[in-house]
Amino acid sequence: MPLSNDVRGLGVVCIALLTTPCLAETAKPEYGIREEALTGSAIKSYGVQGSPIAINKRYSELSVEERASLNRYYEKMEPGDEPPFPSDGLKPVYEAIRKGQAKLLVEGELILVATVSDKGEVTEVKAVGSPSPEMTQFAASVLFLTKFKPAVCQGQPCKMDYPFRLAFRLR
Repeated sequence: MPLSNDVRGLGVVCIALLTTPCLAETAKPEYGIREEALTGSAIKSYGVQGSPIAINKRYSELSVEERASLNRYYEKMEPGDEPPFPSDGLKPVYEAIRKGQAKLLVEGELILVATVSDKGEVTEVKAVGSPSPEMTQFAASVLFLTKFKPAVCQGQPCKMDYPFRLAFRLR
């Protein structure tokens, strides 16, 4: 079905909420992915934004503050323990989902929990909230294809969940 000019003129924005701290005391930098410029403008808008973690970094490249921000999503993270994290950083995951969102044009919050094995493979994805079944299936497929740095528990690779949260808005 062809899109009307009104719908075609809508930009797609998805805001990454996974790593947004609950209580921000000071303004921290936010990182994102710019999408193609809308007709009539040379300024690219953000297709994914709102992450206080630099999305182009691997876990080993994250600052102490960025790691602490990520660790807040886990109830019990002992010193030396690490959560799972996409091996190539968040950017490839966000970029793939942004492209899917540009086709699906859904609005709402997507909350997935990926179970990452001690080998860094996603073995299960649970949807906690989703704007559509198609987006759930698409985003889960992206996560299943994503290689992760496994979590570390007491110095050993271990199985752990990785929360993934995005909010989609059409503009």
